[in-house]
Amino acid sequence: MAQDLANLRNRIDELDRKIVDLLNQRATCATSIGEIKRKDGAPIYVPKREQEVFERVESLNQGPLSKDCILSVYRELMS
Repeated sequence: MAQDLANLRNRIDELDRKIVDLLNQRATCATSIGEIKRKDGAPIYVPKREQEVFERVESLNQGPLSKDCILSVYRELMS
């Protein structure tokens, strides 16, 4: 049992590293988009696009996390 617990904790640690890396990659892409929009004089905040992202990630979610949990994470990411 202790070995199972250790293996699961190691797996969580590995997943956390990947999640943090992916979140930072996403933030880098979003920053680049913001720079392009500023150069072009385009609005930074586009509610329609934000809604599209929410709908897309909601449809990707297969659980066990709730819709509200996923949307909360993405709201924070995009703020």
